[in-house]
Amino acid sequence: MFAPPRLFVHEFVTGGGWPPGELPYGLAAEGGAMLRAVLADFRAWGAVHTVTTLDPRLADLPLPADDVVGVPPGQHAAVFAALLGCSDAALIIAPETGGTLARLNATAQDAGVPLLGSSPAAVAIAGDKWACYQRFRQAGLPTPVTRRTSFADTPQVAREIGYPLVTKPVDGVGCEGVCLVANETELAAALAVLSRATRREEILLQSFVAGTHASVSLLVAEGQALPLSLNGQEIATGCPFAYRGGVVPLSHPAATSAFAVARAAVGLLPGLQGYVGVDLVLLNGEAWLMDINPRLTTSYIGLRRVLQLNLAQAIWQACRQGVLPEKAPITGQFSFSKDNLWAWEAAI
Repeated sequence: MFAPPRLFVHEFVTGGGWPPGELPYGLAAEGGAMLRAVLADFRAWGAVHTVTTLDPRLADLPLPADDVVGVPPGQHAAVFAALLGCSDAALIIAPETGGTLARLNATAQDAGVPLLGSSPAAVAIAGDKWACYQRFRQAGLPTPVTRRTSFADTPQVAREIGYPLVTKPVDGVGCEGVCLVANETELAAALAVLSRATRREEILLQSFVAGTHASVSLLVAEGQALPLSLNGQEIATGCPFAYRGGVVPLSHPAATSAFAVARAAVGLLPGLQGYVGVDLVLLNGEAWLMDINPRLTTSYIGLRRVLQLNLAQAIWQACRQGVLPEKAPITGQFSFSKDNLWAWEAAI
């Protein structure tokens, strides 16, 4: 009898990778929601046997996987390697912070397990906001003026850029450590927030663009990118920024520009594959590039509700067969709040 391929779907925060202590609610809520959503889509497709891991601190979390493996404390690396050894492919969801996603993807690649995602090299570049900024500027793509500096030199560099500005880590994920600084008197508090979010001495200062926070979800296969949706992001700007939720799709006059800029940005990083998110700020009909996310993003949980195809199946076909959908029709609109991700996504 034909046995379907074994797919290892691993979400780092909820899947046993987080250190001892309390799990970070925000990252766990978003990670858990993405994990449940993509597992449900693979189950609906019915062509693969899914295996995932679960942190014992979340023992009651329902997961629509064929096999759920508990990860004892301190055993994440061993369990991860063992499951890779009996898998035909792997889809990994993890923060880029500290090189986590790049390291896990490299472990899978070194084990000879095909990735439903981007190469470790592409992830490493996408996870370095300074490296991305340099590529954006060299390609002539619209992106805010950004400077790399040290904590000690921040006041001088901030005066050179001008206020208001944004402080952020070089390798952070989402809103982690990101602050809006209106003037020099607010700088010390922002740096204190940033120092708790990064272990690196180098940080980024960026001109503030006061527009609509958005993202583009794309499928990438063999260097070709298909924009799927423009997504709205509800972000409270402050110190730090706070992600509140989103809407898919977002109707905006800059949609055409956003798709073009996102596709161009993805083309700058060879090795991107599968689902990719590009963060933008939309202002006066123009799309300003912020970040490239070489993995599933929280917008997935809204996109799957309105996209008239199975998104998990499309990711498999993009990564394993090099095929993109001819069309990706969207019907309706779906809004979600970060505060209730656990509640409604658990009932997929």
